[in-house]
Amino acid sequence: MIAAQQGICYKRAGATPLISDDFWEKFKPGSKPEVTVEATEIENIKSLFLSSIDQLEIDCDTPVFSNYPAVITRYGIELASIDDGINFLPFHEGLHSGTIMAIKRLVL
Repeated sequence: MIAAQQGICYKRAGATPLISDDFWEKFKPGSKPEVTVEATEIENIKSLFLSSIDQLEIDCDTPVFSNYPAVITRYGIELASIDDGINFLPFHEGLHSGTIMAIKRLVL
């Protein structure tokens, strides 16, 4: 979810994301789990969940996202501004939640 937020908001606008290139490569669109995540990385992810949201709120009051280009997502949803991008994030998270629930039903 952090990589999605950073890609949809920062990378799309040509702004510097708050995550490392390594983090992006692990979790970017089309990626899949390939290694076990260590406890220290889980703590880092928890911290990023909060700090990235706080920073996004701060950055929305600056010109960081002024070059946000319009795009149609693979789901047919137009993102024409940072507000559209932010509003898309819960939809994207819902897709993942639905997939997780379906997998849990298969496994349990």
